[in-house]
Amino acid sequence: MPTVTFLPGYRKAVVPSGTTILDAARAAGLPMNVVCGGQGKCGKCLVFIKDGTASFDPEDYRKFFSDDEIARGACLACRATVVGDIRVEVPAGSLIEEQRILVEIPGMEEVPLNPAVRKYEVRLTPPSLDDTAPDLARLLEGIEGRGGPPPNRVYAPLEVLCYLPQALRRSAWHVTGTVALVPGGYRLLNVDEGDTTTRLYGAAVDLGTTTIVVYIRSLIDGRILATASNYNRQISCGEDILSRVNFSQKSGLSRLQQLAAESINEALKSASDAAGIDLEEIFEVVIAGNTVMTHLLLGIDPSYMIAEPYIPVVRRMLSTAAGRIGIAAHRNAGVYTFPAVSNFIGGDTIADILATGMADREEVSLLVDIGTNFEAVLGNSDWMLSCAGAAGPALEGGEVLFGMRANPGAIERARIDAGTLTPSYSTINNVRPRGICGSGLIDLLAELIRACVIDRTGRINLDIDHPRVRKGRYHPEFVVAWKEETSIGKDIVITENDIRNLAAGLTPRDIDRIYFTGAFGNYLNKENAITIGLIPEVPLSRIENIGNGAIAGANIALVNRERRKALDGIALRITYIELNAEPSFMDRYTSSCFLPHTDLALFPHVQQMLEACRARQG
Repeated sequence: MPTVTFLPGYRKAVVPSGTTILDAARAAGLPMNVVCGGQGKCGKCLVFIKDGTASFDPEDYRKFFSDDEIARGACLACRATVVGDIRVEVPAGSLIEEQRILVEIPGMEEVPLNPAVRKYEVRLTPPSLDDTAPDLARLLEGIEGRGGPPPNRVYAPLEVLCYLPQALRRSAWHVTGTVALVPGGYRLLNVDEGDTTTRLYGAAVDLGTTTIVVYIRSLIDGRILATASNYNRQISCGEDILSRVNFSQKSGLSRLQQLAAESINEALKSASDAAGIDLEEIFEVVIAGNTVMTHLLLGIDPSYMIAEPYIPVVRRMLSTAAGRIGIAAHRNAGVYTFPAVSNFIGGDTIADILATGMADREEVSLLVDIGTNFEAVLGNSDWMLSCAGAAGPALEGGEVLFGMRANPGAIERARIDAGTLTPSYSTINNVRPRGICGSGLIDLLAELIRACVIDRTGRINLDIDHPRVRKGRYHPEFVVAWKEETSIGKDIVITENDIRNLAAGLTPRDIDRIYFTGAFGNYLNKENAITIGLIPEVPLSRIENIGNGAIAGANIALVNRERRKALDGIALRITYIELNAEPSFMDRYTSSCFLPHTDLALFPHVQQMLEACRARQG
């Protein structure tokens, strides 16, 4: 079989002829950037053939390459197939890089500590001919005597029973039992020799489509001991959830389950090392993720969620033992996943709602989560409506020519001088720009409106006589950074087609508060979001960034079992609107594709700005 050697690191993979270079890279352990899931639509998996041959016609994908790149042997790793031994150069920009991951929870609510897992230290009377109670009964009665549950409500797993007699006798009948409240009763998770009551830990996990965030907390006093974050390794199988469901349908479900568990374990290991605790001392893990991610983690087939009538296998809160799905905690630790509302309104959104408290208040709130996916929830304690769609690929490279994730080199803030049209910008890590991430794209769109470079339809005014405003190869475009400024040797531009893909909005209602959650919302300029019609025009004081709402909600559910019990009820109260089946959606969507909206009366301050712009142009 052919050998594929990847440069500059000289990683190798031996693969059958006809294998894509992307699959060969996966076999070699290289995390390739495949925003479109390997469908040849995003052009982000650029590689160069240095020696040998691959089956690939660059003319079929001409829009992704410059003449110089084609001359150097450019191809797309997802479309090029291996014919024989080959050496492939992988540019840094074609690999998944370190991303700015939102870990913080600003102003997180102080939640009363009431965990579902507790430890009970007991000193038992040894058995005798006069006291022949079985070991398990003796232990459970001792636990009840220390304030634990009744013995007849506690289930003891077989593996605990197998080591129980030795543990009791080696410790001279002085042990610590770990008991968890579980659906239907209680479960004896573990029996330690001696007193270990001061060492009881839990983990809250945000299982994102792109990133993983973990908090480790003491379940004795509620302290946050450590946090950690990393990429979701499933990215190598597809950027968005639709791509991953498609991958799962090609015999990839077990691989995706393994990658989800490995991603969580990597963060758990980092956090536990920082906290100085043993992973075996983690006795509960609460995970917030969208519906597809939860299905994939549990190894449940998600196929039927992406085709009408879009049905998940399960929507309620689920629990299982860590050992059953490969989570690096005590093997009997309970793993709890948040409930879902629909195929695309999942546990992460329920966690956001829990974090904001909007389900407990009478005033109407709007929750907006823009990440790899987009979710919105509108409502109060009496009613809630929700909808969802794909967002990340539109903002991070799938639909925007120079879009990228929030990696080093991404333009994250931008201003344009209305007189000279000279942009100023900042990049993540303050390095030379490589592309534009979501918050930078929103800034640029708003600034182009203010500078009168684009009109309300998103059309670029080519009558402007300025070198930055030009007719590009395929679409009119505005030059954000000249190639001499960038690290990629190309002008970084925003095109008219990019603007069409970005333009969208929400119809304002009598909204008292708007919550932004997730990394994109946290770094978003609120005023610019209103300018382009991304959110209704309300006073800025009523817009709140709550940081990582999913991990905040997971933390609340970890430390307070009463709050956790309410989750299924919250999910059942939410009505999901399937946008594809909503007759009025296309009319509303078309109206929102104008900047900020066809009805300018909804955005009076933006209307004043546009009138001033027209006055400047005469």
